[in-house]
This record gives sequence, structure tokens and C-alpha cells, in this order.
Amino acid sequence: MRGSTHSDGELWRHARSGDAAARQDLAELTREIAAAELRRRGVRRDALDDLVQESVGSTLAFLARDAAGPRDLRAFLKYRSWGVLSDHRKRMRNTSATTDLGGASEVVASEGSPSVRIQAGELARALADCKQGLGADQREAVELRYGARLETDAIAARLAVHRNTVSVRVFRAL
Repeated sequence: MRGSTHSDGELWRHARSGDAAARQDLAELTREIAAAELRRRGVRRDALDDLVQESVGSTLAFLARDAAGPRDLRAFLKYRSWGVLSDHRKRMRNTSATTDLGGASEVVASEGSPSVRIQAGELARALADCKQGLGADQREAVELRYGARLETDAIAARLAVHRNTVSVRVFRAL
């Protein structure tokens, strides 16, 4: 935010009112804070740029909802970048878990042995039974997360709920 004409207190208000320069300053400030925080928290270099961009997009999406400005903008942006990192780590864990589950049918097709087919069929039935045991809200959140492979913000928009609600539903379902 080197050339900014806005203080942190005014920046959110000006950006919210549609001031393009203020939006740019907010994006730059978000980029600086997110990069510093994510580096400090040990994010790999190959993921850093994408996560910084995700932090900027997340902040601008929050701004677009016409939300009231935070009391401490810098702290807000720091915590926002932590949320993006948390979501990234969850995606990485869940991607490896769903890849393992999704690969069962490929193993069955390539392996072809009767015992593997039986185990994969039992796993598929157990997974279907588990999904049926969930409430409609949790089942839908899990299907969108793992079946459609959507991100938290996309699921929240589709279900018209807060992103934290999506995270809680998926966590409880799992």
C-alpha cells in the first residue's frame, strides 16, 4: 500500500463506496499482509501465490457483500489469510482422502480380481449407507465438496449460507 491516500480506517469505507483506487489499495494491502502471514506460517513457495490471490479474492468478495468495515483492518486481513490457509490445508487432506476413495473403482477395473471387486463393492455400499445416515443439509454439503469438488465459497454461494456453516456441516458429516 505504498502509494495509498487512505488510512486503514478510511480504506474499507472508500472501497465499499466503489472507489476504484481504494479497492486497488485494499487488494495491495491484502496481498502484502497475506504474503507475510502465509510465509510466516510455512506455506510452500509453489502454493504461496495462489493462496495470496485467494486471500485477495476472498477479501474483495467479503467487501462486495456490503459488509461493515472491520475495527482493525490489518488484523482482519491477517485472520482472513489464516482462514484461506486453513481451507487450503483441509483441501489438501481431503483431496488425498477422496483420491484414495475415488481410486477404488480404477483399481477394480485394472486389477479385476474377485476379492478386490468384493472389497470395493463393500466400500461403495458402506459409503452410500453413511451418506444416507446424514441429514439433508450435511449430505448436500458433502456431495458438493467431494462429488462436485467445489470450494467452500462456491458451496456457500450455492446453498445461500455462510462459508463457516459449510465447513461445520462437512466437518460434522465426516
